[in-house]
Amino acid sequence: MNLAQIDLNLLYILKHLLEEKHVSNTAFILKTSQSTVSRALKKMRQFFDDELLVRTNYGYELTPKAAAVKLEITSLIDSLERLTYKPYFEPSEVTSTVRFFGLQPQMNALMPSIVAKIRQLAPNMVVSMDTTPKRHFEALVAGDVHFVLSSHQPPSAEQYIHRLVIAKRDFRLLMSATHPLAKQELTPELLATYPFGQISLQGERTLSFAHKLKEVGLINHKTKLVAPVQLSSFDLAPAIAEQSDIIFHLPTSYANTAGKSHAVITKVVPESLQLEFGHVYLYWHKRFHDDPMCVWVRELFKQRYVGKDVIA
Repeated sequence: MNLAQIDLNLLYILKHLLEEKHVSNTAFILKTSQSTVSRALKKMRQFFDDELLVRTNYGYELTPKAAAVKLEITSLIDSLERLTYKPYFEPSEVTSTVRFFGLQPQMNALMPSIVAKIRQLAPNMVVSMDTTPKRHFEALVAGDVHFVLSSHQPPSAEQYIHRLVIAKRDFRLLMSATHPLAKQELTPELLATYPFGQISLQGERTLSFAHKLKEVGLINHKTKLVAPVQLSSFDLAPAIAEQSDIIFHLPTSYANTAGKSHAVITKVVPESLQLEFGHVYLYWHKRFHDDPMCVWVRELFKQRYVGKDVIA
């Protein structure tokens, strides 16, 4: 098979198939039959001389070549779609999917009002939100999402990512309402003697503010902060804090929300231990900078958050 024989429809199906890694899901999204998707996969395997998708104990996974193909196909199809876009964009008529990635605290704090506005103005638009802990910018660079909500900085080598400041970053300490420190004024010295829960989203091995305790001389290579609980997401933190002496250092909006449904309290972090995370940003890649749908969504964020002194 050569390029003259390739059908763009096959590439379009393959793009979605590599994203979904599931034949029936792809067929459902594209409103076609499973047999059509299976035939497309067979032809694409022949064209690329590669299995592309291989079965594992957990479903299908991409081969290394498929991962590279996915990036190139996404870029190609995005370019072709931009060539055919009409300047006219009517939210009430659009049926597209806008995809976001962000960690749970930022998504919880910032997305509900955006979704409500989209539902009001673009009722047929689908909003897809991924909160699975992973490296923040991989999906954005790969073209798998349109936007990322994050307080992190993209790789210094990445020159094609734009951003917009939409909220301030702040933290609170979450603990049981019956914790020994619940009614005391917190100091670094007191906190250094109690156990903490570590939320490791990207494989971090130290607590987020451990370096602050080191700066004030309360921990060193011999004396470490005790962290007997390690989590890979935020979900369990409120329930664990409620029933133990574990303290969690969490984004303010998430900590305050947790306090409404658990017997926990939030307390201000002592000034000398406060982090320098300044802002939460809305990030997008250059490939979608002029996309009419993405321009419209960015305007929703500007109207809702820019200049409003929001804490996330």
